[in-house]
Amino acid sequence: MVHTQTQIKQKKVTFGKTNEVKGWFKLTDGTKTHFTISKDGEWEQWGNTRDNLGVSVAFIEELVNFLTIED
Repeated sequence: MVHTQTQIKQKKVTFGKTNEVKGWFKLTDGTKTHFTISKDGEWEQWGNTRDNLGVSVAFIEELVNFLTIED
């Protein structure tokens, strides 16, 4: 049996007027994860299994670093 690791296939990131970032990730298994990042760097994601939520953590942390370091 070949086990393929689920990865981010497509993403949408929207930067709001109040420095909030929101968007979604579409994964290679066809599921979608939604997320928000507040202006102080707090983030949350929802809409997927625990394993699939873990797929996007590294990307979200990169966004948080970008947002909090650039200010």
